[in-house]
Amino acid sequence: MLFNFSTWLPESLLTRDYLARDIIAGTTIAMIIIPQSMAYATLADVPPVYGLYAALLPVAVAAFFGSSRYLATGPVAMVCLLTSVAISSLSSGDTSLYITYAIILAMTVGIFQIALALVKAGNIFDRIPEHVLLGFTSAAALIIATSQLSKVFGLSKVSINQLFNIEDLLSRTPISFEALILSIIVLVIMYIIKYRFTRYMTFSNLAVFFAVLFSIIFASTYAYKGPIVGFIPSGIPEMRMPTLTAFTGSLPMLIIHTVIIAFVGFMEAIAIAKQLYIKKPPKDQNGVELFKNPTPVDSNQELFGQGLANVTSSISGSIPVSGSFSRSAVNESSGAYSGLSSIVTMTVVGITLLFATPLLHNLPEATLGVIVIFAVIPLIKVKEINKLYRENKGLGTIAWVTFFSTLIFPLLSFELFEGVKTHIWTGIIFGFIIHIIFAKKYSPRTD
Repeated sequence: MLFNFSTWLPESLLTRDYLARDIIAGTTIAMIIIPQSMAYATLADVPPVYGLYAALLPVAVAAFFGSSRYLATGPVAMVCLLTSVAISSLSSGDTSLYITYAIILAMTVGIFQIALALVKAGNIFDRIPEHVLLGFTSAAALIIATSQLSKVFGLSKVSINQLFNIEDLLSRTPISFEALILSIIVLVIMYIIKYRFTRYMTFSNLAVFFAVLFSIIFASTYAYKGPIVGFIPSGIPEMRMPTLTAFTGSLPMLIIHTVIIAFVGFMEAIAIAKQLYIKKPPKDQNGVELFKNPTPVDSNQELFGQGLANVTSSISGSIPVSGSFSRSAVNESSGAYSGLSSIVTMTVVGITLLFATPLLHNLPEATLGVIVIFAVIPLIKVKEINKLYRENKGLGTIAWVTFFSTLIFPLLSFELFEGVKTHIWTGIIFGFIIHIIFAKKYSPRTD
């Protein structure tokens, strides 16, 4: 169904209880996505304001045209890391092209996802092996976490090669102990609120918001000298089609990065959408379900919604987006009834862009780095890979091969053919090839 929102919008608007729940959930998600989107934008190597742009219209478009009532779309860590890798390689390290190439990438990812939806190719995502994704996402999450350590220590962004000469690095850019201390305090605050106040779900879900609030007050009150976000332009982004003629990079590389981002991003979105759909509706004190089961999650419909969200992100001058595991889970646990909660989120982000960006001026970059680290650490599932290896040595080995190849290929960075060099994306392709070769031999028997 093209206009899937017709299955929930009238009921959500006309029923006071459902409307109230969506307003509460949408506002809660906004308090999370505002700092998260800024942090993820820096992970994608673009200014923080572009994260806020990606947390605006794409959030509502995905909710309107997708099939899940709970999926919260916007900037996510994995897609932002892949975007960083893509724009860096496509522009040959020319930072002046990063924003332009990120916008173009959002458009190509969106068009590719829409094309897959129109030819009913959504089911192919059900065939992507989970053990390959397990190895890839664990390694990618580890790379994401380590990439934020420069913010934690108050250093400028450093390359892997610079890490081999620590003494020279520190002599040029000494550690900011203020940034390091603040990072530790913020991490402790988020951990305590998130994992020690579980009886109060609304409060625990706002761990990121309270950490940001503390950081801004701390930096403003005590003349914090570490790196801060600084000026963030106010106002809604200008809507216009990206200038595709500005792209002068390698077309094969653009295609490769588009496919990888589209597949990995959508796998994250459809996985959480299906996981939340199978949860049973809550019951009242008399055992009566509070609402009927939502409409089923459909891969093709969700592909269409995610594709439109990426195209919208590009038109509004921002980066590729996807469905978020953490924000979607919070959306459902906060009592959201429908996609209207995402419309509320968009509204709050829009108000922030119009009137509240000066409040974010003193936000320390160290806090943004800790937010990213805090979000991705649960994705490093080494224990799960070990467990899989004990249960099925073949599939476990493939997961480990994918894990290490994702880490090693960026370090080796050799040229596959002219203009196409290995990077983090090579790990998932390599793991998938190994899976194809050995899948039948190591797949568990069903008879």
